[in-house]
Amino acid sequence: MSIITNKNIYKFFFILIFNFINTLFIYKYGLRQHLFSVPIYIYIGISSFLLFKNIFDFGYFKKFISKQYYFLICFFISLILFLITYYTDGNSLNVDRWSAMDVAIRALLNGEYPYTAVDHMNGRTSNFPGLLILGMPFYLIGNVGYLQVFAFLLLSYTLYKVLKIENAFRYIILLLISPAFWWEIFAISDLMSNIILVLCFILLVKDSLKKDLFKYPIFLGISSSFLVLTRGVVAIPLTLLLFKDFWSISFSKKIKFMVSLILTSFLLIGLVIMNCPDKNTLVLYNPLVLQTHYLPSFVNVFALLLPFYFSYKIKSFHNDFFKASSILLLFPTFLSFINNWERNGLEILLKENKFDLSYLSIVIPFILFEIVSNSTPFSPPKNVSH
Repeated sequence: MSIITNKNIYKFFFILIFNFINTLFIYKYGLRQHLFSVPIYIYIGISSFLLFKNIFDFGYFKKFISKQYYFLICFFISLILFLITYYTDGNSLNVDRWSAMDVAIRALLNGEYPYTAVDHMNGRTSNFPGLLILGMPFYLIGNVGYLQVFAFLLLSYTLYKVLKIENAFRYIILLLISPAFWWEIFAISDLMSNIILVLCFILLVKDSLKKDLFKYPIFLGISSSFLVLTRGVVAIPLTLLLFKDFWSISFSKKIKFMVSLILTSFLLIGLVIMNCPDKNTLVLYNPLVLQTHYLPSFVNVFALLLPFYFSYKIKSFHNDFFKASSILLLFPTFLSFINNWERNGLEILLKENKFDLSYLSIVIPFILFEIVSNSTPFSPPKNVSH
């Protein structure tokens, strides 16, 4: 039996989660302006209407639902994202995501240990080596924030490739009405872009290889290792995607996949560790310390083990994968949020930054794909199958 049986319940649940996360962003930043109540009511009203009324019927605008208009709109949005990133003074921000990556890449290129590099807010990077490598081309052209523009362009292409054009439009519209997404852009944060890149990888690989995910085991091993070493939470959807199929492939493919995955991991980790001055520095200053500090270690471990079990419960990529990924991605961050809420109260939690709301938004790219591609009244994706 499929892991998920009632589509409407999950559709309703994911819409609530999407609205809840975005409402928290409005509430947090509205508190500072004493304007939070009206924007929240407006946002909930408009977004709920759009989401529950068949996720945009388009009406008069149906004549604009075409490949040409889709890419024109996506290009225009990309230009806006580029201009926002270009003209934003990162040093004036109270967020150090961009500068944490920036100083870490600079240290890496200078042959220094990146996890002791201090950013403009006296913080340190929590990015795994893969994300530093991924950000390097954008650092070299002048701004690590351009990673966000690249991620959006890749997302636009991926949605066009795997969804019917009207559903690709719906995804982009929902993303654009998300305050959490715009916070990522104005804060020059790499978090949602990181997750978007993983989503695109999963969709493009599944679209290209269909049922034979391990057709090219060496490529899959290298790319999986690289992605997991961008951010630990990435292991959740990748495990859901690959683990069950891994046990059904030939022994030679297993060996090729594992060897390429392990060697790539050693190479990426070694690239940063070789610059570490001593063992004590490695223990005190490493990305795991920052990425896991919101929750007890056993919860983080449990969250990473769950996908191995649920990988066997997914009977259909189209029907089950994005539901399972969304729930399992939400599990550790939402648990941390509730724990902090209970200890501090919501207003203190948000005012004093006891919890980073952007961690909740990592689920948004997967939730949106589930909403637009796999719930009535929409047609299924045109290519992605199991």
